[in-house]
Amino acid sequence: MELRRSWGAVALLYLLLRGGRPDPCRVSIAPEDPIVELGSSILFNCTSSCSNPTRLNWEVSVTKLGTRGPTWVSLEIPNITDWSLEIQCFGVFGERRVVTSTTLRAYRLEPPQISLPDEVVLGRPTLLTCTARAQGPPSAPPNVLLSLWGRGVPPGVAPSSSSSPLKLGFVARAEQHGRDVTCEATLWLRGRRLNASAGVTLWVWAPPHHVHVWSPHSTFAAGDNVTVRCRAEGNPSPRIHWELPSNTSLELGDNGTTVTIPAARREHGGTYHCVATNRYGTGTASIDIPFQGSPRSPLIPVAVTLAVLSVAAVLAGSWWLYRVRGWKPMLDGSQHS
Repeated sequence: MELRRSWGAVALLYLLLRGGRPDPCRVSIAPEDPIVELGSSILFNCTSSCSNPTRLNWEVSVTKLGTRGPTWVSLEIPNITDWSLEIQCFGVFGERRVVTSTTLRAYRLEPPQISLPDEVVLGRPTLLTCTARAQGPPSAPPNVLLSLWGRGVPPGVAPSSSSSPLKLGFVARAEQHGRDVTCEATLWLRGRRLNASAGVTLWVWAPPHHVHVWSPHSTFAAGDNVTVRCRAEGNPSPRIHWELPSNTSLELGDNGTTVTIPAARREHGGTYHCVATNRYGTGTASIDIPFQGSPRSPLIPVAVTLAVLSVAAVLAGSWWLYRVRGWKPMLDGSQHS
């Protein structure tokens, strides 16, 4: 019984060792699962695990370019024109022939194209469109995912093809001006992710807005210097012009945004209209500056002061005469008889 067990263990060990023994002469290709862009080039290497193969070579339906060594041989394909290409490398080891193969797959992924309206205007609906063209082997049609994003722009993601572009609609805002928008096309091919992207700059044009008029004067009197200012936002920058109560003796400064009236008169009182315009629209704002009559002369307080001082001097003098010289006011004639 013990002898049978011993022979069984030996036989099992022999089978295991024989089954687990590596092939003494193997042939391998690198890269193993090549995926390249159509029209590009690739270099393959075929190696043998044996140190002295009788022969090591390629079997492929394209012109062979490459070099060889004792246990390796290379294959260069300078211009890939096939979507799918079977490549084999074989080694001859005495009476034994070992073959290994791989499939070269090509793809084409063009950079996405982003289209915008001729003009993107503040507050108006805008539509961004992104398209991408991709091709692959007939056995593995391209699976493309389009992503569209940018600062201030809501992101959009959708599976697509050249016949179904990704469209993203939004209302243009001022903070989007000058921001970059990017569209990325992702091609999945045999579990690999291939990317191509393109970008555009978003220019948001705007009619005049936030028009503001102000003045340090709420009212004025004759002879005052009156200043009124106006500011407005827009793209392109708005031009400013004024509708004034009177155009007599006024000065314009700061590219027409400031009105100065030296020595204002009654006819300058009223409503000051600021009108801002550009090619996309008009914005207005106004302020009322009423006239409040002539200013008091600076001599009036002086005259009043002098009159008060004069009356006080007369009273003081009368009191002094009465006390010092016994001077009394003249009485009627009955008192002197």
